[in-house]
Amino acid sequence: MGPYGRLSAIALTGVLLDQSFKWAVFQYLATTQRWDITCFLSLVLSHNKGGVFGVIQGANYLFILFSILALFLLLWVYERSDKGRLSTSLAMGCVLAGAVGNLIDRLAYNYVRDFIDLHVGMRHWPTFNLADVFICVGVGLMAWKTLAPGSPGQPTKSG
Repeated sequence: MGPYGRLSAIALTGVLLDQSFKWAVFQYLATTQRWDITCFLSLVLSHNKGGVFGVIQGANYLFILFSILALFLLLWVYERSDKGRLSTSLAMGCVLAGAVGNLIDRLAYNYVRDFIDLHVGMRHWPTFNLADVFICVGVGLMAWKTLAPGSPGQPTKSG
């Protein structure tokens, strides 16, 4: 499988996981609204009409436009990257999966379906979904790949 095949497989797998979990959770919780899994993890129904952490509520068209531009930018960067490395395809595929997963929600529902609620007592992290996890993992892999010793652009030890 070539680099674009790898990228597509990773992104498609992520989108399918994201959309499947959103569908399942929203179907199951439609009657209960909340499922406490542990003392720090719950599943809840949340309709995010804003951006990350719910900022700029009601600007759905702006976020749709931003998402489409981000997809083109990611593909442009991938074209100019070291596509032969699995880590590059994995990082970019995760970010693409997350961007597409949330874009599908924005186009279909005019909001993003979030459902993962991490909390300690009454202190809650903003609710998120698997697409958000994929974006964070992908960006984290890119940062690690860029900043790790021996990566291109990093100074090497010279005796």
